[in-house]
Order: sequence, then structure tokens, then C-alpha cells
Amino acid sequence: MQQIDTAYLLQEWGVWLRVQVGVPRYVSPSYALMRDNVQMSGGLDPCITDDTAMLIDRLVSRLEKRYPEAGQALWNYYRHGISYRHLGKLMGITHVKAQELVMVGSAWVDSALCGHDIAA
Repeated sequence: MQQIDTAYLLQEWGVWLRVQVGVPRYVSPSYALMRDNVQMSGGLDPCITDDTAMLIDRLVSRLEKRYPEAGQALWNYYRHGISYRHLGKLMGITHVKAQELVMVGSAWVDSALCGHDIAA
């Protein structure tokens, strides 16, 4: 089986969050017909399955319960696709601390992924 990089999975999870793929919600039949039959351009498409994205989502949620600052940093960094400097301003910390929190969160998710069979 091919090894998949955790940073790649987190990045694609962020895209998945931005386009709200897999989010259960009511969609009217008329809207679904229009959405599915109109060619759209410009948006990013996540390159991971819904199952993988939901696994990453669960792991980030567990991280946030255990290490709230690291979980919030990881969420904001990948969800909004912002720089460490902007993340630091958003969280009221330095950009160096923001970068450290993202790295710690990524490492935590990486260790939690051990034992999971993941296919992008």
C-alpha cells in the first residue's frame, strides 16, 4: 500500500472543509438538479474520500479536546488556508508560536493515524 503524507491529508481535509463536501444537510430537489447539471469552474476539489476526510476531522476534534490551542491552530490554519502570521494575529500569539502549534497538532494527528488504513 502507498504511504500518504499527513501534511497532504491535512491540506486536502482543509479543502474538503472549504467546499463542504460530505456535510449532511437538506438540499431541495430543484437545487440538486441545478447544482448537478450546471458546469461550474474555479473551485478546488478535495483529493481525498469523504471517509478519509471524516477520519481526519474526528482526529482534529480529539486533538482539540486534549490540546485546545493546537487543535484550534490546526483547524484555523487548514480550514482558512492562512499564513502563520495571520494565524498568530487571529489567536493573539506570535507567528512563531502559531507555527509551533500547527506543527505539534500535525505531529499529533500523524501519530493518531498510525494503524489506520488510509487510501486517498
